[in-house]
Amino acid sequence: MYKKSLALIPAATLALLTLAAAPVHAQTPPPGGSISITGTITATVTAVDQKDRWVTLKRADGSVVDIQVGPEAKNFPQIRVGDQVTAQHQETVDITVIPPGQAAPNVSAGSSLVTAPAGSKPLAVQVDTAVITGQVTAIDYDDRLVTLLGPLGNSRTLVVGPAARRFNEVKVGDNIQLTLKSSTMIEVTAPAKK
Repeated sequence: MYKKSLALIPAATLALLTLAAAPVHAQTPPPGGSISITGTITATVTAVDQKDRWVTLKRADGSVVDIQVGPEAKNFPQIRVGDQVTAQHQETVDITVIPPGQAAPNVSAGSSLVTAPAGSKPLAVQVDTAVITGQVTAIDYDDRLVTLLGPLGNSRTLVVGPAARRFNEVKVGDNIQLTLKSSTMIEVTAPAKK
């Protein structure tokens, strides 16, 4: 029922734009950082077609949208006119610079889904995670360029923005690990009693 309205900025570029200084400790960790983008959409159910599984939603701005809900959505019969639908979406990129020899270019991914128990109003929380590691093969500190070798042997040169701190500490041979997490929660609740 939720159409992503937020697009994740290309991860590698974002990673290099957001390298941030960590607090100074006895042993300073390598450069790294995190950034999140969050959005919430709310709407009111104005019509339900139980047979064909269609829901009409009216958003806060007055616009109306019809959505066909697939069979994977549990508890569809519990949706009623007047219910409130809230969709929250968050995308997070965590960046860690790993010294040479501690990681190799790699990619892995996973997904999890939690739904409401039978008989209650619909609720779904889905979390998708991908971890991508690329090796730094070239750096131009003056022009703020870094070249990464990806897990499939592809190479890409990226511009590092002025907001990146501690860029001068990144070295050829380091690995940059990006953890991309996308979470979406869709919840249907009965209207508040007046």
